[in-house]
Amino acid sequence: MFVSVSARNNWPVLSFEVDKTSARGWITAVDQPELLQDVTREAIIELSSVAHCGGVDQLLHDSSDFAWRTNMSPPHQATVTFSKKTDICYLMLYLDYKTDESYCPQEVRVDLGWGTNDWWHRIHRRVNYPKGWVKIRLADRFDTPRRVMALRMTVMKNHEKGRDCVIRHFRIIGPQYHRHDSINRLILGPTGGLAGVTQERQARSHIMNDHLTVR
Repeated sequence: MFVSVSARNNWPVLSFEVDKTSARGWITAVDQPELLQDVTREAIIELSSVAHCGGVDQLLHDSSDFAWRTNMSPPHQATVTFSKKTDICYLMLYLDYKTDESYCPQEVRVDLGWGTNDWWHRIHRRVNYPKGWVKIRLADRFDTPRRVMALRMTVMKNHEKGRDCVIRHFRIIGPQYHRHDSINRLILGPTGGLAGVTQERQARSHIMNDHLTVR
């Protein structure tokens, strides 16, 4: 955050800029980030292997100078478990082929489910020579977030057939408003979702805000 001066009236104006390479940089790679939120911190993350100074803390660090670094042959896995059912829309990875070369993942698989022994949806993604945020869509074909309690990301293959991998950011993104919230059910009904067009979302948001002001 920094303070700039308005050219019109010389009033100070607060400006917010997000470094694309930071952990919050995912908002620059999605449409309508104001309708999304980072739910990564709500989960427990387990990694299949860790090289020296390259574990979960480094993977979740704000700077892309830190990273998850594996220490075994592929496939490499990051397993995520939530304490409750959670709506998710995207898995965001920050990859840098120019820096990491053969350590950079090329083929990724994502499994979704209710637990580590109950996977019911699978997504494959191939990325060639990435530089920056890679967005892996987890929502269904109707743009409705998927509700899960577990996610497993598997690096199936690296560029140039590399052995170990480097992932610089790992973020799970969910909706700002949840279809199954009790207040949503109260206002929108049991089948009412918040995954419509922008104007519809805004209208429903106003309805919810009006309702919350009633005491």
